[in-house]
Amino acid sequence: MNTRYSGNTAQKESFPGLSGLGNYSPQVTSCKMQFVDLQTIRIAVISNSVQQRSYLNQALRNNGIEVVVCEPLSRMLVKNIINTGFDVVLLDIHDETDASDELLDELLEKVEQPIIFNDVSGLTINEPNVLDKWFGKLLKKIVVLTKPEIDGESTLDRNYESLIAELPPAIIDQKADIAKNIWVLGASLGGPEMVKRFLADLPEDLPVAFILAQHLGANFVDLLAKQLDDITPLHVITAKEGHVLRHGEVVVAPVFERLTINPIGAIKLEDIEIPMTYSPSVDQVLVDTVNRYPNTCNAIIFSGMGDDGKKGCQYLANKKGRVWVQESHSCIISAMPDSVAKTGISEFTGEPELLAKQLMQKVNEDALREVC
Repeated sequence: MNTRYSGNTAQKESFPGLSGLGNYSPQVTSCKMQFVDLQTIRIAVISNSVQQRSYLNQALRNNGIEVVVCEPLSRMLVKNIINTGFDVVLLDIHDETDASDELLDELLEKVEQPIIFNDVSGLTINEPNVLDKWFGKLLKKIVVLTKPEIDGESTLDRNYESLIAELPPAIIDQKADIAKNIWVLGASLGGPEMVKRFLADLPEDLPVAFILAQHLGANFVDLLAKQLDDITPLHVITAKEGHVLRHGEVVVAPVFERLTINPIGAIKLEDIEIPMTYSPSVDQVLVDTVNRYPNTCNAIIFSGMGDDGKKGCQYLANKKGRVWVQESHSCIISAMPDSVAKTGISEFTGEPELLAKQLMQKVNEDALREVC
């Protein structure tokens, strides 16, 4: 895959299955690329092969990218392309293409936006998940092209992993579905406000399901769910018997019932056989959730009194799950997160908004790791 950058330097990079233009070396123009919001990336797909255009169009649209042009390279296209409002050109060049150097040169001369040269014919289209793998690699290139600067710092000079948090999860093609990525949120005194701040900064299509174990009176569970639902793009609900937990949902654990998830992902509410000091018990919710999702359960402990959640987090850490805590100074009462932090198992600490940003980064890192 070859790329022309709209700037003073050019970079060529090759990925498996994505070949370049051979000896063809596009010239580099000097112009400033406008900042582009990654959630509204618009791509012009150019390919002389109907089949290749179909593959490219499908892969991009399925992953949340808007395709504004999908045509063969022609003089008419070159003439009208500047009026289509695109951010990046994906130009497919393969062995069967008869496009002349003259048309390519004219396109390069006319288009100021970045151009990615790609040979999709190198892909084995029938190979399972090949389009997702291809898109994961292409996406890495698009990150730099559509966001040349962050806070005045060139993305070309930054480690790619530091850019992952800027990608909306929808682009990573993790469709909302039956939950497999679970985060337990534990909170007590001061927790509702901190959880609100955290959830308010998360996108609707985040491929994560949350179970909130918040210490409060039984009469306030419905009210808390409604208040949280009003401030977050996610769907916040109270626990209902038989409800199948899905990504993008926040389930508020009940006070007087034990919440578990059965093998098909449905909520099961049981009687509490052994009364706990706190209800709902963060420890119990954590242990039950880890047992159901031993490889994909994680936890964040927010503001609260006591040490509920400490034992559950230790159990989770032993299963290699992530444990994060709210930063002490931002808590109303920091006893709960402090008790976990003192065990040395917390991987990350921060205020609610920083915890949300870190979660989005980790989700995207995990998703890209799966497709690359």
